[in-house]
Amino acid sequence: MMTSEDSEKVRAAVAKAEAGLTAEIVPCVYAQSSPYPESVWGGAAVGMAFAVAALLLADRLHPFWMPLSRLILWVPAAGLLGAALGRWCGPVKRGLIGKERMEASVARRAKEVFFDRGISRTAGRDGVLIFASLLERRVVVLADEAVRARVPAAAWDAAVAAMTSHAAEGRTADGLCAAVEKTAEAMRAAGLSGKPSFGNELGDDPLTGDGH
Repeated sequence: MMTSEDSEKVRAAVAKAEAGLTAEIVPCVYAQSSPYPESVWGGAAVGMAFAVAALLLADRLHPFWMPLSRLILWVPAAGLLGAALGRWCGPVKRGLIGKERMEASVARRAKEVFFDRGISRTAGRDGVLIFASLLERRVVVLADEAVRARVPAAAWDAAVAAMTSHAAEGRTADGLCAAVEKTAEAMRAAGLSGKPSFGNELGDDPLTGDGH
């Protein structure tokens, strides 16, 4: 997902952005926000349904010379193919999961990272998480209360757009760097410039995960 060179690039972007801020930025990228087991079963069901429909239609148009006992093997084979596509093919997987399920999963995972990784426990309550989930093509920015009180939610739109556009081209690290820069700009515009009161509590390393 990100090489060591990519991580270093993002780390440098965070350090540069935080040099003039009273808040801390934590970029995070996950391959996906949930295992989505339903995409495998859904893919298998769709594959088998298509196979049955194709066999019935073909038999009606041109009866098979092959015995049914052999033709019926196409159904589980199509199910296996559908399951594989549901597991590993991004466009198919997104179609089987659905927009609402993906949005809920990304929102939940972002909150888990925010609280589990200590971003909500800084002394100044000044942590900001940039959470990107690649499979779902979703980006969430979560800010702790000291930042949230100064920066309106709409101010993060530029960071979300920057990450989304770069990730769509396969440039995850560049997207995180651009999102970090846009996040810092929004905070500086809100008057959060200066030196952090409690030091670099969260570090500069980007967080990663596979979502399983």
